[in-house]
Amino acid sequence: MSWELAREIVDVLRRPAIRRYGVTEGDIDELLVLIGPMLPDVDMAVEVRDRDDAPVIAAALTGRAEAIVTGDRDLLDDPALRAWLADRSVAVLTPPGLLELL
Repeated sequence: MSWELAREIVDVLRRPAIRRYGVTEGDIDELLVLIGPMLPDVDMAVEVRDRDDAPVIAAALTGRAEAIVTGDRDLLDDPALRAWLADRSVAVLTPPGLLELL
């Protein structure tokens, strides 16, 4: 989990399709109060091709993941990002690459 993913969760919880289930701003606030203290900030000192990928990268770093498994070409085809993640012991793998590794 990361602050970026928490923001995304809040955005989703504010959608009309979700609000019809009775989710209130108070519920969202309570969720943030509950999870907020566990969410460290992640310094991403690397350029990311697609800013939408930043929450995934931050969550992987925060959670000390060994790998990000994806088919996203912005992550797979960015040698600078992959090197930066490798320096932090996070591999970027395709699903078949993960299966091969396992």
